[in-house]
Amino acid sequence: MPRNRIIYQSEALFAGQKSSTDITAAHPDDGAAIRQLHRVQSANYAFNIARTDVNQFGELAAIDRVVLDTPTVSLDFSYLLSNFSNESNLGFTVNKNDVTDAGCVSAVSGLLSRTSDEKNYFIQTSVEGQDAIGDIEGQGTDKAAEYATKGADTIGIGNGFLTSYSSEASVGGFPTVSVGVEGMNMVFDGGTDDIQNPAIDKTDGTAAATLCSLPKVSGSAGQEDLSESGLLNISTLRPGDITISIAEHSEDGTFGVTDYDLPGAKLPEADGTSESSANIQSYTISFDLGRTPIQRLGNRFAFAREIDFPVNVSLSVDAILTDLTTGNLNTLIDCEKSYDVKIDLKGIWSPNQTAACPAPTTTICTYLMKDMRPDAQSYTSSIGDNKSVTIDFTSQMGGPNQTNVGLFMRGITQENSVDTMPPTFSMQHAAVGTTYGYTAGDIIFTFDNAVTADAAGSEFEKADFVIQTGLAEKADGSAFGERRVVANTLYSLLADPGNKKFVISPIDGNGASTQFFYDMQYGDATTIISGSVPATTYDLAGNVIAVTDASTTNAL
Repeated sequence: MPRNRIIYQSEALFAGQKSSTDITAAHPDDGAAIRQLHRVQSANYAFNIARTDVNQFGELAAIDRVVLDTPTVSLDFSYLLSNFSNESNLGFTVNKNDVTDAGCVSAVSGLLSRTSDEKNYFIQTSVEGQDAIGDIEGQGTDKAAEYATKGADTIGIGNGFLTSYSSEASVGGFPTVSVGVEGMNMVFDGGTDDIQNPAIDKTDGTAAATLCSLPKVSGSAGQEDLSESGLLNISTLRPGDITISIAEHSEDGTFGVTDYDLPGAKLPEADGTSESSANIQSYTISFDLGRTPIQRLGNRFAFAREIDFPVNVSLSVDAILTDLTTGNLNTLIDCEKSYDVKIDLKGIWSPNQTAACPAPTTTICTYLMKDMRPDAQSYTSSIGDNKSVTIDFTSQMGGPNQTNVGLFMRGITQENSVDTMPPTFSMQHAAVGTTYGYTAGDIIFTFDNAVTADAAGSEFEKADFVIQTGLAEKADGSAFGERRVVANTLYSLLADPGNKKFVISPIDGNGASTQFFYDMQYGDATTIISGSVPATTYDLAGNVIAVTDASTTNAL
């Protein structure tokens, strides 16, 4: 029966995973040659053929219109950001969650090396009224012909090169990614199995003689297998679970610790604290990969589409203005700084499916931008509206070995689906005048990830932290001498909203503060303060802590 229309219900988008060197090879339905892109919201595609007129004296109309340039095929699509599986399937390099900020590899390293730069794309259209998800008709050669008569189709776009990427999130909307692709060929075929490979041989322009078979359409990157990784089955990420951190740039590739101090609008601090910063309403990360077709005599088509360098990555932040920082634009010009920006997008998921509601969140996606230079601040004020500010930053994409500049991605993909690294923590003395009002002598426990006191998600209590002090060494130079345990009745516990930073602060009153500092000192010699946390400490990916003790030199 012929279709009357096609709607989103019946469509699915796929990306081939073959490298540039074997893109014309067969794409079997083996779960590896072709991967589905999930949470797709829109897909637009078209082709354009440029013709050159051949004219001569004596005739008004052209005697011919010849195709000299490669036809241009365009594909633009958008999807909700639920994890980084789509990014991985598009060819971006996505680092695992346990990779440090300094150890991250550039997001475009695979595109630069051309190992994941060129792909085939497929759009499946199921029978009218049939959901594409779970539609198993035509998944075998024996059913392909029958399915084609029912109206199933596949559109293939061959030799597709990524040309743009944009990720944005705003209050009241879901985080969304938009992607642009430029291809060299398009095919239309019936069925989903043994369809024509849309790629062409770039040397002579001949079509590939191999076949492709699409995998079964699934509802999520985890294919509903919650036992393997619930992180891949999160429906989407939410604006309320996004944390933005901004710090002065660190040349060694680590994320800086010095807070953003550009004159004008106050932005979140290096640890993500945003209580006194401008109220961020949205952000947009974007970059374009301009392509220049390279042709030569003897080739009908461009044999390569190379990226035009340099490639700039931009970040635009819109916020409702609150407090201002002091400073002078003239000083900024003379003493210019650059900044590192980290955007963590968390998802609701619990390793313990029986845990009480609401379930905790864990980091699913992280955008890390390094060496971002401020380009502009634009202020807007009018009657009836809140005063707002737009701040623009730019940086350049670095090479695979440059870990201190450019855009980096870290998070959950089909390959990075499970975080198995145990949480770690360090101890230090607080500085005076920080956001939470720390005073000298307070002790800070800083974890590398959000943690709970046990697998059930219980909050930490002050009894969970054990503080001891003792001599750094005995008189004879040997290790730790006698130790003194500080009574937990002498201090309070303060936790940050993200459950990553916990502060032991002396109780002020009835001599408790004096006793606290007395117990923290052990004679006149240099002392060591040590702290321990429960062996049942878990991060939100379900990993139990491995080392429960840490120490720091007494700085009182």
